[in-house]
Amino acid sequence: MAEIQKSNPALSSEMTKRFVQFVMVQAQNILYVLGRLPTPEGDRLPPNLQAAKMMIDHLELIRIKTEGNLSAQETKIITEALQQVQLAFVEASGGTPVGMMPDRGPQMDLSELDEELPKEEPQAPSKPSAGPSISSPTPSPTPDEEKKKYFKSYG
Repeated sequence: MAEIQKSNPALSSEMTKRFVQFVMVQAQNILYVLGRLPTPEGDRLPPNLQAAKMMIDHLELIRIKTEGNLSAQETKIITEALQQVQLAFVEASGGTPVGMMPDRGPQMDLSELDEELPKEEPQAPSKPSAGPSISSPTPSPTPDEEKKKYFKSYG
């Protein structure tokens, strides 16, 4: 992982500017998706709450993962940007806070991430396998189940 040299003020200043620009672009994109900013043609799009929720969650994730590594100015910028887009989301959604919105996005099985964590107890050696171990086999879906897998939702 790259480390920033704190002794070089020019590098630190440049990185702060880049971080602030990044946060502001993300906030602008969220406001655009919420219909708060006009398109180049001057029109406003209808709010896309699911996309906005995802983007707000991403910005919140960046704030959490960079906690302790930001200057006071950077922390203030990302906190204020998050507050601004969260308020815009609540207004666009008719009063429903971001955390209360249902998540209808694609669902992923994140159980593989648990395999990367170190185990507390050593396991007995087993036969070597070519791939990751699967605890229970899953039957392949029938054609009818495949059709039900994808659906369109308008609200």
